Amino acid sequence: MFNKPAVLLRIALYVLIISLMGNVNGLMDMVLHPEIPYFDSEHIVVGGMMAFLTGILCVVMEANVRKSDEIKSSQLVAYIWFMAIGWTVVVFASLAYDVVSEKKASMDIALQEARAIYEKDLNYYRWATGHDGVFVPITERTKPNRYLSHIPEYMVETLTGNKLTLVNPEYMIRQVYEMQTTELGVLGHITSLDPIRHENAADPWEEKALEAFEEGVQEVSAIEDIDGSPYLRLMRPMVTEKGCLKCHALQGYVEGDIRGGISVSVPMAHLNALSRKDILVFSFGHICLWVLGILGMFLGSSRVSLSIREREEAENRLRTIIDNMFDGLVILGEDGLIDSVNSAAAKMFGYKTESLIDLDVAVLADGLKEFGEPGSGTEGEVDIVVGGPREIKGRRKDGSAFPLEISVSRMEFGSKNYYIVMVRDISDEKIRKAEALQAGKLAAIGELAAGVAHEINNPINGVINYAQIMKDECVESGNCEFGELLGRVIKEGERVAGIVRNLLSFARQRDEDVDDIHLKEIVADSISLVMHQLTKEGIVTEVDVPEDLPALRGNPQQLQQVFLNLLSNARYALNEKYPVADKNKRLEIRSKLVDLGDGDMIRTTFKDYGCGISPDIIDNIFDSLFSTKPPGQGTGLGLSISRDLIRDHNGYLHVESVLGDHTTVTVDLLVKRPITRH
Repeated sequence: MFNKPAVLLRIALYVLIISLMGNVNGLMDMVLHPEIPYFDSEHIVVGGMMAFLTGILCVVMEANVRKSDEIKSSQLVAYIWFMAIGWTVVVFASLAYDVVSEKKASMDIALQEARAIYEKDLNYYRWATGHDGVFVPITERTKPNRYLSHIPEYMVETLTGNKLTLVNPEYMIRQVYEMQTTELGVLGHITSLDPIRHENAADPWEEKALEAFEEGVQEVSAIEDIDGSPYLRLMRPMVTEKGCLKCHALQGYVEGDIRGGISVSVPMAHLNALSRKDILVFSFGHICLWVLGILGMFLGSSRVSLSIREREEAENRLRTIIDNMFDGLVILGEDGLIDSVNSAAAKMFGYKTESLIDLDVAVLADGLKEFGEPGSGTEGEVDIVVGGPREIKGRRKDGSAFPLEISVSRMEFGSKNYYIVMVRDISDEKIRKAEALQAGKLAAIGELAAGVAHEINNPINGVINYAQIMKDECVESGNCEFGELLGRVIKEGERVAGIVRNLLSFARQRDEDVDDIHLKEIVADSISLVMHQLTKEGIVTEVDVPEDLPALRGNPQQLQQVFLNLLSNARYALNEKYPVADKNKRLEIRSKLVDLGDGDMIRTTFKDYGCGISPDIIDNIFDSLFSTKPPGQGTGLGLSISRDLIRDHNGYLHVESVLGDHTTVTVDLLVKRPITRH
């Protein structure tokens, strides 16, 4: 699809160019040869030819423009048009120079011819003056000169009776000029500002030339129209010589005075005709040269455009491939500044692609580049560590850190070195590994717990059974001295058996087990597993879970896992704040029925009065691998897994805390709704 306004604009430009080329010859002649009619046949032929060639050129140009319209960059278009305009200026400047030179040559030829005629006439005049004139027969054409009547011998008669009259140099020159005009078309005129003969009076141009001679000018020339035809007019001063005084002494002239001038006018029609033919040849040659140049430029631009398109397509393909990579790609210069990045890398670090360009790579990761040691001779020099893959710590725009795996390779491009850095966020991978490790640990603990439970279960059942037999025999014999003691043994044995059953139940976690469950039982079973530690650490536990709470639908082992994790976190916080027993070392567990708009839910809160959580990190506590506990004491997965398990049960888990005072974890579970698998 072509841009219609742009096409119309180009067509208007083509019409303007064709019109200009068709009229350039006539326009030039209007300046150089104003005597030639504008619609002269030569103008029509030359203009039509130039317009035709220019039209062909415009068609070729438009075809190339349309062919590569979609691939030309604005810079290339501007460059081609600039070159075309520059080439046009150069060619037509050359043509104008040739035309002006041809015109000057024509004028020089005419001027040399006029000077030659002048020199001939002057020598002829001087010859005649040296002989004080000549006597010729009196004829109709040559009659006695009445201006010489003051000379006694101005008419003589020969011995044979032939009558002769004196012809002075001016008379002779005038007759010669009349012959030249008839035969050669050259005009000659001897004149002055004070002529003896009225017919010798100067015309306006000659008057200006004579006035210039009086100011010291030695020659005047110009192109002038005479009777509608162009002539080159040349005039030089006539200096009074000794022989001139015979006729002009009466006017007061003395030898050396400027008494007039000799004017020669050479017709330019023939020279102009020859000049026009030469200009026609020049014009045709320059137009052909211009057309070839423009065609070459636009055909070349088409090839360049095709090359640009192929390069851009290759770059776009490569860019698309790079931008659609799952791993990030960062290209660094030798100075450690970022030269380019792909979309995956920019997204990984939380930046926009363009905002990363020219930033130091140190803003993204620590350990990617090293600096020379002080005193080593390389102090301050950047050294990009090549190789990999290896793990370093990445840093997002918001300041958060994450595990990053990188591989660095070096590339030489011209005289510069670049470093290609492949980056991959391995947070999920580390989470999966940690979860797998945690699951393995839990499975191992479960197997161990199941084994221990089995080993304890048989002896404890034996203890309970034997105590019951002894108690029964005491009752039958009426000797119950140890009856109360045996009852206590049976009670404690049953408590141990209950703990063993809970341990076995927890060890046999099966995600597919979904059943109606009562929250009070889950809470009680969870507390029973850690009651020994709670009692040992002096933690006062207050439990308020009503018996009449409705049943839940879910997996008891998963909920028990959540509650055990919350109990473990509460124990840690309380022990951090109170290393020994204290009356305020309390844990409150309460449940109640609430309506949150999505249906009835059971809200269970675990509130400890321990060390609390800082507001700076409370938003990160559900992030995987995030832990406030010292290394080795926590995996950073407990709350993350717990939140996911509660979400699977269509519930909510959130934390509220005041640093140094308390932490409350709230678990909301929907009453009797099937869990959702994620």
